[in-house]
Amino acid sequence: MAVDGLFLSAVTVELSSWVGSRVDRIYQPDKDTVILHLRRGRDTQRLLVSAHAEHCRLHFTDANLPNPGQPPLFCMVLRKHLQGGILAAVRQVGLERIIELHFSAMDEVGRSVQRALVVEIMGKHSNILLLEPDGTIVDALRRYTHAVSRHREVLPGRPYVPPPPQGKLDPRSLDVEELSRLILRGPWETPLKSVLVKNLDGVGPQTAAEILHRAGLSPETAAEVCGEHELARLWQALQEVLAAVRPPNWQPTVVRNPEGTVTAFAAFNLLQFGDLPRQFFPSPSRACEVFYEEKRRENLFHSRRRSLSGVIERELKRCLKKEALQAETVAAAKGAEQWRIYGELIAANMYRLKKGMASFTAENFYDPGAPPITVELDPALSPAENAERYFNRYHKAKNAARQAALQLKRTREEILYLNSVAQALEMAETLEDLEEIGRELVKAGYLPAAERDDSRPGKRKEKERRGGSRPLELLSGDGFTILVGKNNRQNDYLSLKLAGAEDIWLHAKDVPGSHVLIRTGGRPVPDRTLEEAAGLAAYFSRARQAKRVAVDYTRAQYVRKPPGARPGMVIYDHHRTVYVAPISPNMLTAASTGSGAEVTGRPTTR
Repeated sequence: MAVDGLFLSAVTVELSSWVGSRVDRIYQPDKDTVILHLRRGRDTQRLLVSAHAEHCRLHFTDANLPNPGQPPLFCMVLRKHLQGGILAAVRQVGLERIIELHFSAMDEVGRSVQRALVVEIMGKHSNILLLEPDGTIVDALRRYTHAVSRHREVLPGRPYVPPPPQGKLDPRSLDVEELSRLILRGPWETPLKSVLVKNLDGVGPQTAAEILHRAGLSPETAAEVCGEHELARLWQALQEVLAAVRPPNWQPTVVRNPEGTVTAFAAFNLLQFGDLPRQFFPSPSRACEVFYEEKRRENLFHSRRRSLSGVIERELKRCLKKEALQAETVAAAKGAEQWRIYGELIAANMYRLKKGMASFTAENFYDPGAPPITVELDPALSPAENAERYFNRYHKAKNAARQAALQLKRTREEILYLNSVAQALEMAETLEDLEEIGRELVKAGYLPAAERDDSRPGKRKEKERRGGSRPLELLSGDGFTILVGKNNRQNDYLSLKLAGAEDIWLHAKDVPGSHVLIRTGGRPVPDRTLEEAAGLAAYFSRARQAKRVAVDYTRAQYVRKPPGARPGMVIYDHHRTVYVAPISPNMLTAASTGSGAEVTGRPTTR
């Protein structure tokens, strides 16, 4: 959802309490965002101003965003004109998504000067502009000419022209009769939600839906069905919402969907979302920050996962193509024995061959029954040279086959490894999970080292000491701790460092998947716990969709890593196999607390 004018009116009230504060620092962490550090006595606040096409907004932030070593040009202009200045006023243009921050500062010779920072929160047309007192543009985050916009130019030295007026009415000044006339002037079939968004300043689609919900009307209700009673309820609901965006009535809210991800936010309680979980915050800024930070992380998560999946798919395609060529070379070597036989037959019949012959027929004494066989000869070569030619072809094919077989083995191991990384990507739930997989791919040589601080060895080791993502930890129905590795690095840690000799180790048979560990503490493991752990191993594997999955289990002391093996690759023995249905961690949690789905069935062994 986008910030609308009503929410910005609440933010304006919040910002107004900091009028009189000093601009202590200014920096620009990315191309769309500017941070102003405001200081008032010993108190400080960071004001975030973003002109991002999707996440444009204005609010206080607690985030400590990075300060680039080389500031962009617009940042240097703001520092020159605003740093050390005093925030003199905060104004919103009506209920438009335009906020003016007025500053009193000093110029180079110590004279008092006035500057205005205009923040336009308008989706892909968002911008941040610094203005002289007479409205002349000092500079802007985004400059453009009439070639881009017929309405205005945004260039240093040009007069500031506001965005085109929308011709909407200020809802704060409407009485019930004016609202009724607005609704009833038609078109009659237009849904009320569209009428409110089109005609009321500061009212976005979400706010319009909230007003209609509070009025007991559907967003799709058409104007033609509205009578006096419906219009009165609509006006009353509008007054409730207008009052709710002002302190002390506001209830800054973030609403989440059942999966826990954010879905909406506002300066008031969003009743339209019914029983969906929600959080309340002390200020609109805090609600806005939580919403957009989680959205940013969610978008970054999906983007990073797509990027890593693309790398895996590309490398798998390369390996599969290489595997086919190597398998073809190995298969071709099976015919190399024929070249040796031809050479032996030439050598055995040397006495009756001479240079210039194109072929000869002889008994093939390497074949039972000694059937006749015709051997092709090169007339330009002597019989001895023809024999040598066949022997050379034989040795060349055998050597090629030997090398291809070794390479084929390595290629198939690489395919298994890449499939295990692909499985880890499917299971990843957080950015930390993806970053850990990314570091693994960097170490394996599939990705270049990132040019950032945590890519340096010292920083990377420090980050690993602090701990990245951790294995999934669950409790079985019998009270045993079950650990599930979510990627190859965790699998190695789980199986080779954390596991005790008596712990039980599990893995889905012959398919990529997680290493699962039952911490026994020296106790015998009940059948139910073994089944639950095996069900988790099946669930966190490529065989997740199968009804029954073969899962190997053994003591951790029988699990080891071959020299030079890739991350997550181990060998094991003294194992047995159970066949179980995959179970999700949620099912296991419910089974262990006795409050949900029951895990049924018993392991079968072979």
